[in-house]
Amino acid sequence: MATPRPLLRFAPIAAALGTLSGIAPLAAQGSDALYTRVDAITGWEVRGYSFDAWTGANAADQPKSVSEWSLPFVVAAPLAGRLSVDLATRYARGEVESYSGDRATLSGFTDTQVRLLYTLTRDRLVGSLSFNLPTGKSTLDSSQFRVAGAISGNYLSFPVANFGTAFGVTGGVGYASHVGTWNLGISSSLRYLATFKPFLNSPLSYNPGVEGRVRVGADRLLGSSSRLLLGLTMSTFSTDVYSGTSFGPYGPGTRFIGEVVLVRVVGRSTVTASAWSAYRLAGDSAGRPSPETKENVFNGELRVSYPVSPRVQVEPMVAFRQWSPADYRGGRLGSGGLLVRGNLTDRLSATVQGRYDSGSIYSQSNGSAAATNLQGYGAAIFLRYER
Repeated sequence: MATPRPLLRFAPIAAALGTLSGIAPLAAQGSDALYTRVDAITGWEVRGYSFDAWTGANAADQPKSVSEWSLPFVVAAPLAGRLSVDLATRYARGEVESYSGDRATLSGFTDTQVRLLYTLTRDRLVGSLSFNLPTGKSTLDSSQFRVAGAISGNYLSFPVANFGTAFGVTGGVGYASHVGTWNLGISSSLRYLATFKPFLNSPLSYNPGVEGRVRVGADRLLGSSSRLLLGLTMSTFSTDVYSGTSFGPYGPGTRFIGEVVLVRVVGRSTVTASAWSAYRLAGDSAGRPSPETKENVFNGELRVSYPVSPRVQVEPMVAFRQWSPADYRGGRLGSGGLLVRGNLTDRLSATVQGRYDSGSIYSQSNGSAAATNLQGYGAAIFLRYER
């Protein structure tokens, strides 16, 4: 049986620290920095959904289609000694077309995240300091806000869920240790965002509440060919404050995300079964409970990775998603797709993927008896350079 690697070299702590675009913080032997080489990722990604005709009084204003494409730019590198850095931003364009024929678009660079990581104790303790640089659009007109609202939901996934906010700072720390046959890790962070104006030609200003987050992760080998990974994240928020309007303060509900991943080697293939559930408690508005804000999103996925040559792997996948809000609205989504990953050179690799989605969603005007069918698509190509 292989010996489990230190947790800082494996998925739970990577997820806890929020690694960017699949760049794993692999600690190489003889180095104390979390990143020990330069990684750069770019590419192109698109997601879109189309909806059957809606019913109800406002059916003409409901979306006929929603789509978004983006160009990611991600770099991770060691700086000196125990210090490393990563940076991520995107250029994106979203569009919403309604059944009335109206189109709304939102495009531009998103906010930029820069994070410094310092290894206090190799393979054990890492601290991070992140900055959200407001390079994206945080103040929108009514047409752009329609797009921002359509791409920010928890049920349907888009490459960019938020174009811009304000300057922000996040401090975090992650610790990992062996406990018997388990690798255990825990991390915590605290985020602050400055006040910004979300609407053009409006006196409204918005001061997001401070977010505190705690994550625990664990992994272990099961026999000689399987590995189990577990994770649980809790996020809590202070009160959001609106100024220059009659809106009262809003207290977001505490959020929990549970994850489980089972990886098993079967012959030449690697089978990965994963599931996560994002559960949000009800918040309160102006001191009054808002039960309609309570929701849960469950997602299950199965992937099989198979090497067709020494440099090329194919990975088909199937997935299911269930959205369960507190009221009658909700949705179900089934997905299927294929990913192909290949090494073009020793330093340059490419990933090409596509997917198809089919499901349903309720709207508030439908009532609880009927749902609107939807179809979705996705495609992406990413290039990764390592040095």
